[in-house]
Amino acid sequence: MYIYNAPAALCGRRFCLYFRHMQLPMMPYRLLVLLLFFPLATRAQAPRYVISFTDKGHSPYSISNPSPYLSARALERRQRMHLDIDSTDLPVTAAYTDSLLAAGNVKLLYTSRWFNQAIIQTSDAAALQKILQMPFVKSSSAAMQRTNANVYTSKFNSQRTAAITETAPSDYGNGYTQIHLHNGGYLHNKGYTGQGMLIAVLDEGFPGVDTNAGFAALRNANGIVQTFGFSTADANVYASGIHGAECLSIMAAHLPGQLIGTAPDARYALYQTEEAATEQPIEENNWAAAAERADSLGADIISSSLGYSTFDNPAYDYTYADMNGRTSLVSKAATMAARKGMIVVNANGNEGSTAWHYLTTPADADSILAVGAVTSTRMPAAFSGYGPAADGRIKPDVAAMGQATALLNTNGSVVTGNGTSFATPVMAGLVACLWQAYPQVSNIRLLQVIRACSDHYTAPDSRVGYGIPDFKLAFDTLAKVTAADSALIAQRLDNGTLRALPNPFTTTLHIYYAAHGNDPVQLALYNALGQLVRRQTVAAPANGLGTTEWNDTGSLAPGPYFLHYVQGSARAGTKLIKLNQ
Repeated sequence: MYIYNAPAALCGRRFCLYFRHMQLPMMPYRLLVLLLFFPLATRAQAPRYVISFTDKGHSPYSISNPSPYLSARALERRQRMHLDIDSTDLPVTAAYTDSLLAAGNVKLLYTSRWFNQAIIQTSDAAALQKILQMPFVKSSSAAMQRTNANVYTSKFNSQRTAAITETAPSDYGNGYTQIHLHNGGYLHNKGYTGQGMLIAVLDEGFPGVDTNAGFAALRNANGIVQTFGFSTADANVYASGIHGAECLSIMAAHLPGQLIGTAPDARYALYQTEEAATEQPIEENNWAAAAERADSLGADIISSSLGYSTFDNPAYDYTYADMNGRTSLVSKAATMAARKGMIVVNANGNEGSTAWHYLTTPADADSILAVGAVTSTRMPAAFSGYGPAADGRIKPDVAAMGQATALLNTNGSVVTGNGTSFATPVMAGLVACLWQAYPQVSNIRLLQVIRACSDHYTAPDSRVGYGIPDFKLAFDTLAKVTAADSALIAQRLDNGTLRALPNPFTTTLHIYYAAHGNDPVQLALYNALGQLVRRQTVAAPANGLGTTEWNDTGSLAPGPYFLHYVQGSARAGTKLIKLNQ
């Protein structure tokens, strides 16, 4: 469910005081008798089921050749962080999903390679029985059952003010306070506004993003690289819901004098994972599938203003003890995303003033950034969910401005809203800008520095965790941390622009380069015939000196190669020799 603040007057079955969260139990891992499935509410759709497989046998894909299922950008992220490709990266076996479709009137919505599952939609009971008998099917569980509700109703009845008209202190407009509370303007003034970064937004719908003037700069720059609605299994995410568009505006809006987002020059993938007007287990599966798609696409950051704790059917509800980072499917997916090299920024939840009181999942996941909410005066927002995680880990990790946060409504007007939903994109955008400055730093190391540069780092608590990050301090800290690396790079370059070692090489190349300005650096390797065999684009490092490692060159044929460097108008090149392994 979305994580925003709704007034008490809007309390209802799904939203009480602030908002109810959805959550998902261990359903995909338990074999359930189909006749005992509980009915779950949704719009007029056939029921959906999660089919888990025993293995990934008979697959045409291999770990040694991941390019058919991971993009070049995704592979670059793995190589940059020295992360291996493993069996969880392999797609679900197509022969298995083909068999599901052949069982009867069955529609395949999507698959999960991380959890080796297929999500199907069917009302064909005979087909379900056939599927259960298939030798490669490990288990089946209900994820969503139909009713006759056809009218879309948003679950996010959030509190908004009227349009803002007062004069703002800068081109940031009404986004000034939420950015400068974190010294985010320091990054922007240095030219780090998200360029070259890819942020996946997992949320409700994104209406108006394709038309509103506040997103015109994003559209004109072709900054929306992919869209997909997992609740509808199509690419149209602009038809319904508003919460995703509001959260996106906090990062991507570009209306000088009215509202500038925290990462206005980043690119975005928009994924609709929420189901209309319901709290259903399928939403955790949707979230996991969206995270996998973000990984395959090569996203750097996931911004998710969603959280789960209770469902329409209380049989699926979580307890606080489940908020341990190991129970819910969505928490496992968030942790997996971190292990694949992405940074997951997720709302901590708005249950601080409700009976639930605590964080919601996947904020409990390990190795992510769970975000609480504070006011413009740095005080914890009353609605912000409490930590710690059930196993004692500090949660939230950090806090950002989530009360009276400036954003765009569906009409394109600047309004304010409350919720950890809105604190999350404030944080996600600034994290993207910091990572743009230091692309060689791993996701885990970057999060360590952000926590260490927060105002409660020496005395974390259950309201704001390690506190409000200072991104100027984080930037300067990383500059010091990488000073030794810079000295080594400078020594390797010896006043040059480009060098690759060892030369000759066999399986691995360490590439050192000097940047001239803030434009991305393009590296390309050509064989003796002038054919491109390897390419990588990296953000310009903050200190002007960068390095990257190519550890996949062992398959190249022996012989001469040419490494080419381009940054803006700057050009450089060096000859290399590849030897037999």
